[in-house]
Amino acid sequence: MSSRLNNNPFERRQVMKVNQEKSRPLPPWMSRMRAQWVEETVSETVKADNCLFGVIIGPGGSTMKELQVKYNIRVLVPCKGSKDEPIIVEGKDKTLVKDAVLRIKALIAEEKERRRVTTPVSQTLCIPKALHGKVIGLKGQNIRPVTQALKIKIKFPNKNDNSDEVTLTGLPDQVDQGISRLLNLVTRFPPCRA
Repeated sequence: MSSRLNNNPFERRQVMKVNQEKSRPLPPWMSRMRAQWVEETVSETVKADNCLFGVIIGPGGSTMKELQVKYNIRVLVPCKGSKDEPIIVEGKDKTLVKDAVLRIKALIAEEKERRRVTTPVSQTLCIPKALHGKVIGLKGQNIRPVTQALKIKIKFPNKNDNSDEVTLTGLPDQVDQGISRLLNLVTRFPPCRA
């Protein structure tokens, strides 16, 4: 079949024409522009989790446009779903590129901190089973002020369960305060004798 393709002059011309288009050199003015851009361009990369790319792009691309205009740079953000690809910052002025990279890193750090503070967490605390009733108090009088003030949930195991684990769920800072308050309640009661 390949010999038949080569014998047909029309198909042979098409194949040669396609190959010629791919290997055609760039015009001199275009190659000078390309060389100038490559020579003068400074490029830096910023590593970030894929889920944080939206912070750099901003609503409708506004944050990225603002960065590009303010620092006279180009920001290349990887496609959604790409793994371990860095954000590329390119520009002609090295100091502006570095400033843009610092700003992007600051945006990422702010978003990480915001997510850390606003994402609920659960922590487990071991309190002896014999003290659970005393820590809770009559109709929850000891534990209710803690849960209401800190806006956390405290889950004690069922009466039939022999577990000592008490789970606190809420925002990280409130959970830490809840743990310290529960430990203060526990230390108020004398140790139980079995």
